Amino acid sequence: MTASPASRCLVAPKGAGEARIPGLVTLKDGRVILFFDERPAPASGTGSDFNGLTMASDLPNPNRICWMERADEGRWSEPRPLPLGGPSVSSDACVGVDGGGLMHLAFASTDGRVGYMDSRADGERLRAWWAWGSGPEDLSYVDMTDELYALTGADALFATSGGTVAVDGAVALPYVVRTGDETHVRVVYARGGRMVGAAEPLVGEAGVLLDETTLSAWDGRLVANCRIQGFEGRGSGARCLAWGDGRTWEGAYLWELEDPGCNARMIADLFVHPGRRDARAGGEILRLTPPWEGEVRAEVVSSLGDGAFGYSDVAFTGDEAVVVFERDRGLWEAAVSL
Repeated sequence: MTASPASRCLVAPKGAGEARIPGLVTLKDGRVILFFDERPAPASGTGSDFNGLTMASDLPNPNRICWMERADEGRWSEPRPLPLGGPSVSSDACVGVDGGGLMHLAFASTDGRVGYMDSRADGERLRAWWAWGSGPEDLSYVDMTDELYALTGADALFATSGGTVAVDGAVALPYVVRTGDETHVRVVYARGGRMVGAAEPLVGEAGVLLDETTLSAWDGRLVANCRIQGFEGRGSGARCLAWGDGRTWEGAYLWELEDPGCNARMIADLFVHPGRRDARAGGEILRLTPPWEGEVRAEVVSSLGDGAFGYSDVAFTGDEAVVVFERDRGLWEAAVSL
């Protein structure tokens, strides 16, 4: 295990607001781009008071997605908003590149005060958008709300945050889908700005509700590493690992570990997450053994220190893993030599 690397603040919060939900992607031309959710101070209270049905400072607050580019020497550009053409409110980006080199960005939006919990299939709904193009400066937008709600029969859905992978040249976008009180994960495929297929629903066993999911291409399989749904910060003490061919799920394993309930990032057998159950803190990079071979074992490749470590993502540049994570209502970076 390597020593804890030094970390630095990339994006400080504006006033009483937050910078949250990092999503990293490496474009076809090699540029590393960071997307994040810029959240102003909530209209009242701490966010949950805004309409009584949303958590933290999530939608329907007037959030927006911003982006930054990382130069070779490790410097980042100043944050910029997405180009005009999309909705005025947006949050929580899921991003990947298809086999043709086109970047796809999936995110949620809202037209009014509706959030995830009060979204209804036959009423006001949380909206689903895609943006696609060669990079963040050159995007076309498409409102996928009707198409995705028709496919899934959902009352609410959102693309889970962070980077993702391509399968057979299509970007695999994991959605959390809620129908009534039932929740599952649905992977939808995008290529050239169009939906080109979907996997069968991934449902937790024995009443386990699946939440934010990171996808990995590992040993010829698509692996879904799912957060177990629960109250913020409570920690389930487990994650669900499922694997398959990208269309069907062949097996699943309930992996017990110290985890506070948080999004995370998995790339092949490497997993980045906060390594404590009682708090979003103690970030670490783990190397996992395959869940289809039996009990999952995890080796700590690098500790990222004992400090706060919330939602995170990672990109590889040369022999370094660049980890971006939430701390002190802003976003921080640590570069780890592997």
